[in-house]
Amino acid sequence: MIFCFLFSSFAYAEEINIKCRETTGTGRSDIFKINNPEFFWYYNNKWYELAVSKKGVAKDWEIFFLKNKIRLFNKRMEWLREIDLDKMSAYMRFPTGEFYLYKCTKLK
Repeated sequence: MIFCFLFSSFAYAEEINIKCRETTGTGRSDIFKINNPEFFWYYNNKWYELAVSKKGVAKDWEIFFLKNKIRLFNKRMEWLREIDLDKMSAYMRFPTGEFYLYKCTKLK
């Protein structure tokens, strides 16, 4: 019973790589490598681990795996991003009220 609960809370038990392209203005893209509980973000030609480690930039992030959604919150900057793996979409909200929508695709 416990085994089913652990894996039903996050349907993607295997690593997936996705690219999310911002659709509401800049066209900027982000690449993520997801393997619960690990979460990596490709930024400035470097991979950053944000979920497991509490060193470097990871100490500023809280990552929540919620069924087929992942919520990222940067405590220092108060940025909120949510990725919906079913709809393959995402949004990012800044404390200034800025709000961006993203369309995501799986990478091979």
